[in-house]
Amino acid sequence: MEENCPTSLNSGKYQDGVSGFDTPSGFAKWGHLDRDEFYEKYVRDTDEGGIVQFFIPGIACASCVSLLERLPKKNSAVNRAQVNFANKQLTVAFDRTKLPLSELAAWLEELGYTPEFQEKTNEDVMKSKRGLIVKLAVAGFAFVSIMLLALSEYFGGEDFALSEFKDYFGLISLFISIPVVFFSGAVYFSSAYNALRAKVLNIDVPVALGIATLFIRSTLDVMQNGGMGYFDSLAGLVFFLLIGKWYQTKTYDDLNYERDYKSWFPINVMKEDSEGLLVSTPISDLKTGDVIRIHHGEIVPADAILIAGEGLLDKSFTTGESHPEKVKEGAEIEAGGRQLGGAIILRVVRPVEQSQLTRLWNSETFSKKNDRSIKDPIDRISKHFTLAVLFVAFGTLFFWFIVDLSIAWEAFTATLIVACPCALALSLPFTYGSVLRLLGREGAYLKNTMVVERMARVKHLVFDKTGTLTPSKEFKLDFEGVSTDDLSKDLMSAVSTLANQSAHPMSRAIARFWTGSKSEVLNFQETVGAGVQGELDGFKVQIGSKKWIASDSNYSNNKERTDDGFQVSYVYVKVNDNHVGRFSFAKPIRAGVDKELRELSKHYTLHLLSGDSNSERSIFSKWFAEEYMKFEQTPEEKRTYIEELQSQSDSSKVAMVGDGLNDAAALQSSDLGVAVVDDLYAFSPSSDLILDARSLRSWGGMMRFARKAQTTVYILFGISFLYNAIGLSFAVQGLLTPVIAAILMPISSMTVVGVALLRTRLTWSKLLNTDQYDG
Repeated sequence: MEENCPTSLNSGKYQDGVSGFDTPSGFAKWGHLDRDEFYEKYVRDTDEGGIVQFFIPGIACASCVSLLERLPKKNSAVNRAQVNFANKQLTVAFDRTKLPLSELAAWLEELGYTPEFQEKTNEDVMKSKRGLIVKLAVAGFAFVSIMLLALSEYFGGEDFALSEFKDYFGLISLFISIPVVFFSGAVYFSSAYNALRAKVLNIDVPVALGIATLFIRSTLDVMQNGGMGYFDSLAGLVFFLLIGKWYQTKTYDDLNYERDYKSWFPINVMKEDSEGLLVSTPISDLKTGDVIRIHHGEIVPADAILIAGEGLLDKSFTTGESHPEKVKEGAEIEAGGRQLGGAIILRVVRPVEQSQLTRLWNSETFSKKNDRSIKDPIDRISKHFTLAVLFVAFGTLFFWFIVDLSIAWEAFTATLIVACPCALALSLPFTYGSVLRLLGREGAYLKNTMVVERMARVKHLVFDKTGTLTPSKEFKLDFEGVSTDDLSKDLMSAVSTLANQSAHPMSRAIARFWTGSKSEVLNFQETVGAGVQGELDGFKVQIGSKKWIASDSNYSNNKERTDDGFQVSYVYVKVNDNHVGRFSFAKPIRAGVDKELRELSKHYTLHLLSGDSNSERSIFSKWFAEEYMKFEQTPEEKRTYIEELQSQSDSSKVAMVGDGLNDAAALQSSDLGVAVVDDLYAFSPSSDLILDARSLRSWGGMMRFARKAQTTVYILFGISFLYNAIGLSFAVQGLLTPVIAAILMPISSMTVVGVALLRTRLTWSKLLNTDQYDG
């Protein structure tokens, strides 16, 4: 098989570099997708190639997810394939030069997953759910009806066997079973067929084979011998299989954290209320016409019109283009761009849609590379497990075909059904999904369930200081002027207005200290780690460090420490090239974090990276070893430090815990990026986890909870394999009917879910009420 061939998963229609999609279902049907106007509308260019999102109604089960997410393994032109099961969405990153969009769509259709370019509506959701319920109802009705007919054979004795009713009852059972097989059971045949065309084995292959075997065997029995066949077992089998599928679908639907955007992301933006005052508002509450303020370093959360200020947007998060783009007033700005200039005022033209920033959040550009997670072993286990099941099933058929033909087919079918690894497929997503929900309630918002796996593997914890260990808002702030003369209100307003352009914690504190104005700031510039400057109301204002401001003024109070030993920091102000004064900041550590650091130091190697001076080294040495504290670090130096830690050992995972504003590079380079945020809008696609600052005191318990969840997954693996081993031992002996095997399938899934839920809840309850860190 030629791996680079776009159609190598199906019938080999792409040979010698010539497309073979010349049928209505092939290239001709999808040729319009390669038009520039269509590509620009539906495909987003990034560093990993074009990213397109399809709506695929044919996604019906975990097997579909597994098959579609293996597309990159079958075609090097596909860089990533990610399925949103509940929304039936497939996101694909692909190389347009090797695989045109038209051929990608044709390939998916050939596999049985016809793509559509539209969002899933509530009606689509209800239609999908109703379809499964109808199939379940048809199978249930048929099962009861055929069972009533079969009772005559079971209890009628010799009189019924010799009567003419037996022939009629067998034909009636055959007639009733037809919609069971070809309507209710069609989902299994479709899934198995798609998998075989893709040259892979999924868990529906043995199930479909079992259904087909029972139907063919029963039909032959009725037609040739005038018997009743096994239609009661067949209908019961499909009925209970569909119950299992319904339960599995419901479970995955419950685990879909994207279903309610505001439940998972603590992202706020400053919105103007009816009185013209700015209030912090969740972005999910934004409506068309709302007026919002975006500060320096913040991401535009919704499509909007620029109505005031100078836009200078970094769109690298959405387009991969790092060169800032200037935007004039009146121009429309797409969601996802980060403002690099001063604060701007926007009017929302479209409300925040769930998929817009979620696609950004899930972008491969910000995912961790070389992630050795537990997900791939599950795929490998399922593949080899299916091969083993088929081998055992055909061995059972061969054995009983020689020994006792009367039970050969039922033993064969029961073996195929009872060994289906549905419980195995549910173990990881349900456990980690439950952890994700519980952590969300505590203020930790994870990008996806596999972040739990990385949390469990962390050995090094690297902390930023300002805005992370120390609060971003709770400063003890005071101002001392160079002269004894009071500053004018206009000057104080100008300083406050300039500071309000930045999202830096100190700038926001200064903005709250004095009352600003709505004046436009011209020529705004922010130098990371140094300060901000701009022009407004006739003033040229600079706010920043002493070195950056070049201040040589003398002050009467030069207190360097607070009473509890923490450093007092100073931010200097220059107006029209004259020094006017300085702000003093006292930055104590967050409440409860000192105790948390002591506990964490017992189980992790703690590191401190700070852009501040080393004047507080002696204080932080209580929690951090001397060799693991680095001060006056630039963002690039932080990233380099992270990479050096990672190079020391492949097995030691590194977590970076920063404020999400100036630590983007370090967050991206780490194995686990944790953005600590207060109530300001600090969304960072570079992070894997957004942590409410108030929950930092519980971070150690959350890490331990992740390790316990990993242990739970291993326990569930054991339960799944034990169930299959016991079931197979009965099935191969002919002691298990297909109906009982089908009943055991949802029971095994419920057992796995029950154990996962019970252990997860008990562990969570214990960790919330104890300070133990036994690992």
